[in-house]
Amino acid sequence: MSGIVLELQREALDKAANIESLLRKAYVIAKKLKLEKFEEWIKQEQDGYSIETEVPSYRYIGGSVYALNPANGRWIPVGISDGGRNKFSKFPIKEGIPSLNDLYITAKDNVSFSISSTLTDVLNKTSPFETIYSFVVPKSQLHQVISTVQNSILDWTLLLEENGIEGENLSFTNAEIENAQLPIINNYINNFYANVEGIDLQQGSSK
Repeated sequence: MSGIVLELQREALDKAANIESLLRKAYVIAKKLKLEKFEEWIKQEQDGYSIETEVPSYRYIGGSVYALNPANGRWIPVGISDGGRNKFSKFPIKEGIPSLNDLYITAKDNVSFSISSTLTDVLNKTSPFETIYSFVVPKSQLHQVISTVQNSILDWTLLLEENGIEGENLSFTNAEIENAQLPIINNYINNFYANVEGIDLQQGSSK
């Protein structure tokens, strides 16, 4: 009988794997190994990131800003000056994996996210009319986020295996728990973060 780590590894290799199931199993492993940072990452991926919480770099996705034309009710693309192009080219997506998966499944081609009131005020100062704005992205980018999470779990199980951590019979020995505290494992999620500048958004919806 193989341990829970190798079991999770096999499941993460499956292209059709249930990502929520992978996260739940990874949470159990992180909890038993006392890997608090990884445990917190899984919670945030499941439940979503709070407004004030930094998101991993893979959760910054590219798209275009659209404004609602109050004259005809149509959404029109917003031209962004060269000075603001970097700031408005990506945004941090904070929804949990279950919500992202639902959006990906139900959206036809694109997904739109509402822009915060603070940034709306900034955009309205340069607009000929006051309106509301959305950030529109290809639905494929949502799949990319989900896929990155699955690949990260797979890489994590490989790292655990390399360090002799397998979790036979759903339990870990004291030696395995001690090995899990090695910096390369304990600080694994540090690889997820990088300096990325993006715009501030609110709840997403399919478009």
